Amino acid sequence: TILRSAEAFGSAGVVLGEGTVSPFNSKVIRASAGSIFRLPVILTKAAGGLEEISAKLRAQSVRLIATSSHKGTPLDQTNLRGPVAVFVGSEGSGLPRAVLGQADELVAIPHMPQVESLNAGVAGSIVLYEAARQRQGR
Repeated sequence: TILRSAEAFGSAGVVLGEGTVSPFNSKVIRASAGSIFRLPVILTKAAGGLEEISAKLRAQSVRLIATSSHKGTPLDQTNLRGPVAVFVGSEGSGLPRAVLGQADELVAIPHMPQVESLNAGVAGSIVLYEAARQRQGR
């Protein structure tokens, strides 16, 4: 889902961290509707891989945005117009503390309080849509 949304909303690529399903899993390939073959994908399965990628992105003046289910700047109040990398954690455990600690901003998608969290694919897609919307000036 995130791969397809990343391509649909004009992302430069996707980084898959430790614990993420293989992008070449047959279900992932089907769900991506071919996006896996058209979008640059980096696999960082080693411990500390996301931290290393974060440092490289920051060195290129890319802002690091981390998603959270309940705390952080509401998504519609977050500036997503410049170069940004969006980190989306798993539905159960979220993002690793080390990644959260490196983020320039923590953002939340406002939703009803009785809902604990959104599916990672849905949350990532909403953030990607908002970034595309802001970049188009709407």
